[in-house]
Amino acid sequence: MKNTRNRDLTTGPVATAVALVIGALLPLATYAQEVGVSRDPVEIGIMQGFPPPADKLVTKANSLRYPNLAWALRNTRLMTPTAKVEHAHTPLPLPAGAALDPDKVQFTVDGTTLTLTDYLRRTYTDGFIVVHDGRVVLERYFNSFTPRQTHAWASMTKSVTGLVAAQLIDEGRLDPQATLSTYVPELAGTPFGDATVQQNLDMEVPVSYPADLPPDLGLFGAVGIIPRRSGAPDSIYDFLKVVSATPGATAGNVWFYQNGSPEAVAWAIRRVTGLSWSGLVSRTMWQKIAEDDGDVVVDRLGTEMASGGFNTTLRDAARFGELVRLGEAGRTTLLPASTAHITLMPSDNAGAFAKGNLASGRPGYSYRDYWYQVNDGHGSFAAGGRFGQSILVDPKTKLTIVKFSSSPDQAARPTSAEGGRAIPRAPLETAAALNQAARSISAAIR
Repeated sequence: MKNTRNRDLTTGPVATAVALVIGALLPLATYAQEVGVSRDPVEIGIMQGFPPPADKLVTKANSLRYPNLAWALRNTRLMTPTAKVEHAHTPLPLPAGAALDPDKVQFTVDGTTLTLTDYLRRTYTDGFIVVHDGRVVLERYFNSFTPRQTHAWASMTKSVTGLVAAQLIDEGRLDPQATLSTYVPELAGTPFGDATVQQNLDMEVPVSYPADLPPDLGLFGAVGIIPRRSGAPDSIYDFLKVVSATPGATAGNVWFYQNGSPEAVAWAIRRVTGLSWSGLVSRTMWQKIAEDDGDVVVDRLGTEMASGGFNTTLRDAARFGELVRLGEAGRTTLLPASTAHITLMPSDNAGAFAKGNLASGRPGYSYRDYWYQVNDGHGSFAAGGRFGQSILVDPKTKLTIVKFSSSPDQAARPTSAEGGRAIPRAPLETAAALNQAARSISAAIR
């Protein structure tokens, strides 16, 4: 087996942290994809047996390595403490529509034509659902993932946080132009506190993280998802205080995707409402739409990980996408149209986004309230998360797509808004590839 380990990781403490957590993830994943080795964690024997064999045991130190990743993303409750997000007594209906055959949907990515079935197989898909005008036309589960099982959203969680913030802005309880420290004095003098609420919501904060505490692994350690190194922050609130301002950069003139801003906004949301993140999401969304309880990772203080800790079923993620689609169209009382319009208001940061660290595979995109704006002429918007999590909504064609995946990702995250290069993506793993799939799905439905 040829060693294809990523050679672009930084040296020093960051490289050590990445190696500790992810190890040989990419070579093994590539091998499995090329020679057809099973990706099913149950079939492989991951965490199977009483007790599981030592070489099949998933721990915090190895949970992000392939093939353990697929098991970990759907068993968060067994890996770390979580808070419940309560479901609805009457969930948003998702009736069946005319079935779509994924073998008959074809599209081209980077010069390669493939079917939707091929695309799902080659991108480590665990679950995939397509809702057209409120009806499910395609729903598939892979590698022992089941309909009533929850799956990690990763950074799609940010979009939930953004929608909660938009509701509070709509109600006049949160001023988007106020500095965030207005609501959280503890963050005064930090890049988060000195930036406005809206700049935090739009990832326009010039922040730099310590080299040994990058915005992904540093937060994972603070929450307890991975082992925390000695002396590192052991709570989300403390993690927000280790940052510094990026020299020469100004809030509103940069675009730098990182986890601190949504955690800071969530802190402000808790202060404004006197409620927890899980309580707010339950009350304002999940108790209105969801069939099953969700859950969210919490740190030792019980603080929810608002940037990446949410877990739900595939169908409930589709209901969330539908909630925003219907709200934007003024077709539901479950979400005020005014709130959806605040969230999806066209953003003018496409130029800064194109220079940011998530520009790869997202040509022409802009960003607002932790949602990607596709700018495709259809008003499409998207949520995205590490390891291949996606919600894509096309209001014009009345299409909502959710993809849960366990695609390996060991790329090092930039630690500063200054010169943060785009994180590389294989062509099939990009948002552009899913957009291509969506266009072909829409054409097949018509």
